[in-house]
Amino acid sequence: MSGDTSGFEMTYSETYALLGSAMADGPLSFDATMDTYRVNRHNITEERTYTNRLIQGGLRYQKLNLSSAGEMHLSLVGFKPTVSNIPLADLPGSFNCSDDVLTRIWHAGARTTQLTEFPANSIPDFWVLTDEGALIDSLAPQPYYTIWSPSLMTYDLEFSVKPISKGFSFNVLSDTLSNGIYIFVDITNASISAHAGSTELDPIIASGHLSSSISLNEWHKVQSNVNMSQISVQIDNITVLDFSQTASFYGSFGVGASFGHSAIFTNLSLLVGGEQKYFSTLKDESALSDFLVGTNPLPVSVDGSRRDRLAYAGDLDMASSTSFASTNGIDYINGSIELLGSYQMTPGFFVPNAKVQQPPRSTDVEANITGLIGYSFNLVSAMAKFYEQTGDEVFLHRWAPKVMRMLDWAHSQTLPNNLLNITDPAMGGGWDIYDPASSGIVSQFNILYAYSLNKWIPYLEQANINATVYQRRLENLQRSINYHLWSDKLQAYYHSDTYQNFFSQEANALAILSDTTELNGNRTNTVLSTMAQQLYIPKGALSFSNASMASGFAQKISPYASGYHLKAAFHANDGVNAKKLLHSVWGPISDPKKCQLHWLYVGGHKPRRYSRHLVWNLAVSCLECRAHC
Repeated sequence: MSGDTSGFEMTYSETYALLGSAMADGPLSFDATMDTYRVNRHNITEERTYTNRLIQGGLRYQKLNLSSAGEMHLSLVGFKPTVSNIPLADLPGSFNCSDDVLTRIWHAGARTTQLTEFPANSIPDFWVLTDEGALIDSLAPQPYYTIWSPSLMTYDLEFSVKPISKGFSFNVLSDTLSNGIYIFVDITNASISAHAGSTELDPIIASGHLSSSISLNEWHKVQSNVNMSQISVQIDNITVLDFSQTASFYGSFGVGASFGHSAIFTNLSLLVGGEQKYFSTLKDESALSDFLVGTNPLPVSVDGSRRDRLAYAGDLDMASSTSFASTNGIDYINGSIELLGSYQMTPGFFVPNAKVQQPPRSTDVEANITGLIGYSFNLVSAMAKFYEQTGDEVFLHRWAPKVMRMLDWAHSQTLPNNLLNITDPAMGGGWDIYDPASSGIVSQFNILYAYSLNKWIPYLEQANINATVYQRRLENLQRSINYHLWSDKLQAYYHSDTYQNFFSQEANALAILSDTTELNGNRTNTVLSTMAQQLYIPKGALSFSNASMASGFAQKISPYASGYHLKAAFHANDGVNAKKLLHSVWGPISDPKKCQLHWLYVGGHKPRRYSRHLVWNLAVSCLECRAHC
């Protein structure tokens, strides 16, 4: 080692194409389970082992760069896994066949499962707590979390900060995934700016200058007055930014530091209507819990290993089957069910997702709306699969009453024609966040309800619950689905009462899986044939038939929706469609030249945001064991 070695950088990326970008495939600000930035800088001052404190998830490539005028020699460069790295050949489940593509797909699914199963207490604390306060270095703000904080609209935020390097940041009106109004305080360049998003790289809304009195290594008092569209910032009682915006109108707050910046924060206070609603010195572990920046108390199965390192109910429906077929990750699936299932709302449905740092609740969430109603049905299905695979009687008796509440809520929302009616569009979102929300009588939600009933009815009696009433509800529901939602013109179940000229891949696949298609002349083969004719393109199967474009639906291939399609093909013993889906959708995903792990969706996506390891499309790993190779 000689010369100036202060500018050593290690860059990480899931894709080679982005390895050369300034921020690689980051930043990633969704949660506090991994480093925000994909570049770690080190000032190398002595010969020793340097280990990054935080996790870099979902990476395949690493770039080493010394930007300062020096020379250094490295040895033993590598990674310390925080998830299982058991060789695939040694996993409890395995799969090999004469079709190399199918074997490759299964292996990719098993690897993805390993990367998304987090042992309990494996996530390091995001902040470093000191006697002065919370030291935050190059980390996006994480929002303060209570049941009421996401709906804050008018409040006053105050805190003291001692910038150590370059500056600091904070956000207001933030959603639970850190997107809101980001305030970037760059003391080195005497500037301040507001951005719509979660980092300084997001679109700028307003900017200003800082006086020379605002300096590094000195304590400063920061105040921000938030009144929906109107936001002001004062530092040491001097207004440095005052602006109007239309990017965010409600949400929580957090503190952080942009890339290369670091600061110590303390005495953080929230006032609502002049009343102090929160105060913390940020010196003890209670602050880590308040902002969900501590470790994970439970073993969990999460959505992705890079982005979306959260527990999602929809993803769990896919991940549970795959985990049992490969890693046998009983503890991880049970942990996610414990977490998500504890966040049951008063009416009976569940939250769609949770950060893994959240502790399980012991009481209901006092709320009457959820964003993704379909995910509540997915969670119920995942619970049934867990019992199906484990036969755990304690599990069954714990969750059956909660499942019954969810199913009873669904029944309470049915019309005289026995169809489920979602009256609030806010509840009708789905995994396809880029498409219009659905409300009213929607085939997908009705068939998901039937699918959940069909899964649970065999187990209710075992949990000492009279299943007769639920069996009658299922029969009435399926008859109504077949009578009201079937389209002779489409030869499929149409999307909804609002959109009767196209159909959903997922809804029609679930109609087969719930045996709804068998009750009226056995429409199973008809539905599979219609999906093959209307959805297949060279790269896979579309999530919605072509007529959906006129209503604003994207023409994309979703491995998640295709996963249900694949399950339906296997359910009907349709090897032709099953093999076509496997080769067209998952074959390219598992290509060694690409990620070799599973993606969000295929077609026109931005790799920086979307190309990542995800469990939500892992239907293949559990189903291929049934394939005839």
